[in-house]
Amino acid sequence: MKRTITTRFVALSTIVVAIIFLLFNTFVYLEFMNVTIENEKQIVLSRLSDVVRRIDGSTAAQAIADVKRIVPDPHQMVRLLSPKGAVVTASDANFLPGWIPKGRGYTTDLGHGVLLFQYETQRILMASAQLRLRGGPMTLEWLENVESLDHSIAFVFYLLLTGSIGGLVLAAVASYFLARYSLLPIREMIATARAITPGDLSSRIEVPKRKDELTELAHTYNAMLDRIFRAFSRERQFVADASHELRTPLSVLEGYVHLLRRWGWEDKAVRQEAVAAIEEEIRHLREMTNQLLALAAIDRDASEEAGVVSASAIALRVARKWKRLYPGYRWALHMDQDDATRVRITEVRLEQVFRALLDNARKYTRPGDAINVEVTRADDAVRIVIQDSGEGIPAEDLPHVTERFYRVDKARSRQEGGIGLGLAICREIVERFHGRLIISTPSQGGTRVEVTLPCCDVEGGSDG
Repeated sequence: MKRTITTRFVALSTIVVAIIFLLFNTFVYLEFMNVTIENEKQIVLSRLSDVVRRIDGSTAAQAIADVKRIVPDPHQMVRLLSPKGAVVTASDANFLPGWIPKGRGYTTDLGHGVLLFQYETQRILMASAQLRLRGGPMTLEWLENVESLDHSIAFVFYLLLTGSIGGLVLAAVASYFLARYSLLPIREMIATARAITPGDLSSRIEVPKRKDELTELAHTYNAMLDRIFRAFSRERQFVADASHELRTPLSVLEGYVHLLRRWGWEDKAVRQEAVAAIEEEIRHLREMTNQLLALAAIDRDASEEAGVVSASAIALRVARKWKRLYPGYRWALHMDQDDATRVRITEVRLEQVFRALLDNARKYTRPGDAINVEVTRADDAVRIVIQDSGEGIPAEDLPHVTERFYRVDKARSRQEGGIGLGLAICREIVERFHGRLIISTPSQGGTRVEVTLPCCDVEGGSDG
């Protein structure tokens, strides 16, 4: 049998209510029984005291006459006993002989000389008092069969039992509908999850208006679906773009292979041209593969703990390498102090960003022109600016230059522009660590790339 959350919730709530009813009803039943017996005991003691006051100090004959004149309530009897316990007289018109306790059953002492005899189906309440008569002491006893009280106690017992059963049924029904209502978002999640297919990720859960944990769960579930949808969309676009990019080098390779088969074995010039072209396409494929692996590594870095590094120190280290490798450019460096430019990021990834941006700036700047590199503190952020002196990027291409496999057509051939993944990788890295990457073309020309990352102050190491 399937044990759903609703079933378990109903069972658990019903058990809890049953335990509460059991404890409460037991307390009420015992308290009612004790109070009832106690009240009856006080009534018997009061009546016994009245009789004692009337006949105490009189003669034995007068006491016997007084006892005979007493007319007790039904199921009651008053009797006078000799010092040896023999019954001298009794008013027992309504008291059956079988009700008189004769050492049977067990006795409960209720205090103040009152005893409760219980045997078979009978419960007899007996109170006694000593009489000081002129002819000698005697004992006056008042007996009562509490059968009517037992009926009242039994009625209360069955009333509590019936109420408890009805309460349990109502609790089970109420908890069932409460569970169904409370778990409605979960059932919607199940239906939504079943409706989701790789081809359709548009289904979302309708978030209830109430503010509780399940509402938060619905928001979280929808946010997860949004992330999955974006991930699938990126993967589809990535596969489509990669397929398109791979088609060109593969077509070139295939074309030169056919060329070699037809004429290349005898024609040295054709053979050399084909080999050079194949080597170029292989280099291009290797570069594409390396950058695709870099994109995959960025996703893995999401689960790694980033450290606190100085953007100025990393920028200076990379820029010095580029100055030594490409001394024909005018490198202008402006760095704030290391402590002022601390950011939380993986050091390898930040260095990768600097390498890609500086390499782009070098590619599109003529030798002898300037390349500016700035790392400064701006309020609660660290701003990294790299500006070249090249031709700049057309305005219509600016919104797309950080897309994967996008290359600017004008003045940026495939040979110069790579495969169109460098800026996409930079954007992925920067956004992964809660930063922004903005590319613009200043009025004076060139391309300006600005990276902004949240500043991470450490104790004793921040300024500004």
